[in-house]
Amino acid sequence: MATIDVVIPVYRPDEKLDRLIRKLYCQTVLPHAVILMVTVTGGEKELPQISGRAAAAARGTKGEGRVSLVLRGLGKEEFSHGRTRNQGIALSEADYVVCMTQDAVPKDRFLLERLLSAFSRYPRVSSAYARQTAGAQAPELVRMTQSFNYPAEEQVKNRCTYGKLGIKNIFCSDVCCMYDRSVFVSLGGFVDRVIFNEDMLYARKAIDAGYQVVYAAGAAVEHWHDYTLSQQFRRNFDLAVSQKEHPEAFADLSSEAEGVRMVKRVLGILYRKGRWGQMLRYVLLSGAKYLGYRAGLCYRRLPLWLVKRCSMTPGYFKE
Repeated sequence: MATIDVVIPVYRPDEKLDRLIRKLYCQTVLPHAVILMVTVTGGEKELPQISGRAAAAARGTKGEGRVSLVLRGLGKEEFSHGRTRNQGIALSEADYVVCMTQDAVPKDRFLLERLLSAFSRYPRVSSAYARQTAGAQAPELVRMTQSFNYPAEEQVKNRCTYGKLGIKNIFCSDVCCMYDRSVFVSLGGFVDRVIFNEDMLYARKAIDAGYQVVYAAGAAVEHWHDYTLSQQFRRNFDLAVSQKEHPEAFADLSSEAEGVRMVKRVLGILYRKGRWGQMLRYVLLSGAKYLGYRAGLCYRRLPLWLVKRCSMTPGYFKE
């Protein structure tokens, strides 16, 4: 039977990581190991504390004693979206590796089983990513945008679907994504130093090499953010920086048209519902996204101090 490891970068975890581990240890297809790549900020006691917390979360589950828990510590300056995940995957010898974020909680016991099934149902699959859903406590705007980006229908993306999907053709998310480890290694893994979009950069490389990326809508995690205007600006600034730094993946794929399509759809729904206040908030959020994106595309022409102020990850930018 195929083996699966799960790699999770960890930084100042909250109770969502506890829930995530508990759900992983209750899957119908159990992982062989859960590998936590911990960015250490609180001294030498932090790793043992997180290890004990993770073990407590797994206690009493069917995976206790059967699933290995592996922790690796790294300094804050060592973290990179690409390199840290590469290092975690290098610790694995499993057939498949799932990259997750610490705040993505499986919706049910079938997450790994449904991700894995994509590799048997379709030929030459490099990766399969899960649907992200907003919890009941999420604001209506968040739920609406989430359903736009993560619809209920499964999707298979390859070299033939660029014309139909545009930049969506390489959309993929390491919030929860399963990789064929042998393919991952053969393609050189993630870009080591990247501010954002390591998952999309890999998807572009895999698709252009003749592989397929599957959006496995039946596999679901709860994951959402209710960003402020400032956070949305900074997030889209980083997104644009990643696109500017990697024209080999993004130069021929416009993301602005997809953004306009989502804005029109969401505003149309809000208008029909008479949600005037939410329409105003969404217009402001969309404006923050656009301004952040445009500023990010011009980041090389901005002074370093301003670039750092605009970014969610100021440590990425060096003198």
